[in-house]
Amino acid sequence: MVAAGLFNDIAYGQLSMRKAKTAVLGQALFLALALVIPMITHRLGLNFLVAQPMHWMILFAGLAYGPLSGALMGLSVPLASFALTGMPLPAMLPLMLPELAVYGLAAGLLKGRLTAFGAVAAALIAGRAVFLALSAASGPLALPPALGGQEASALEFIRRVWGPGLPAMALQIALLPALAGLYVRWARD
Repeated sequence: MVAAGLFNDIAYGQLSMRKAKTAVLGQALFLALALVIPMITHRLGLNFLVAQPMHWMILFAGLAYGPLSGALMGLSVPLASFALTGMPLPAMLPLMLPELAVYGLAAGLLKGRLTAFGAVAAALIAGRAVFLALSAASGPLALPPALGGQEASALEFIRRVWGPGLPAMALQIALLPALAGLYVRWARD
């Protein structure tokens, strides 16, 4: 049942079998890029809070392939990355899995209800809200080890953890809808 739903989600239910195979290969490429981009940013010493390397391809997958594919990408990328590289840190993994799954799910669900730009913005807000709620539910909010690991208020947590990523979020909202639209147009032609 899930496999059939995933195939329909990936293939949009509108593509020929040949195009559906292209879409499946595209999804595999997105998964590979979602694993490689964080490795590159870490190797280059780029701040992961600023670059948000995993978020890009998960949001892209949600926009291009739909909610189920986006959610599965959001779950599989952090798990595969952790298995291959040990990142994200074990303490962050239980928080990032639902956050990233919500990014992909919400981007896919909302792309038809809002503009694609609005879908990305709403997906980012929803994923961050899930992350914050899970962080708060697990005890006092603590900054990631890279930021000292001390307890923080919700506003301090948001400012220090998400503040550096605002430029990346703005770029995601501005670029991903156009890129996903171009990709979908190419995949359908």
